[in-house]
Amino acid sequence: MIYLNLFFGFLKVGCFAFGGAYAAIPLIRDIVLSYGWLSDEMLTYMIAVSESTPGPFAVNIATYVGTETGGFLGACFATIGVVLPSFVIILI
Repeated sequence: MIYLNLFFGFLKVGCFAFGGAYAAIPLIRDIVLSYGWLSDEMLTYMIAVSESTPGPFAVNIATYVGTETGGFLGACFATIGVVLPSFVIILI
């Protein structure tokens, strides 16, 4: 069940986060806090770390939240969920 929540939560981020990383932060925060995956303080720290590491912000934060809540499979489901909308649009 946690894997489906991670997938659909970050699928929502991937579908509706237009405007880059800074525009996605409020949506990511709402989803993560509503499910209770991380505390507000931990999420704030992870946003800072995700911004400073190489790679797309949404992928970094999805992978971290997925790892913290569901282990390796959780990271896979969250990352696929956030990347899938962009992948489908590029394919079309």
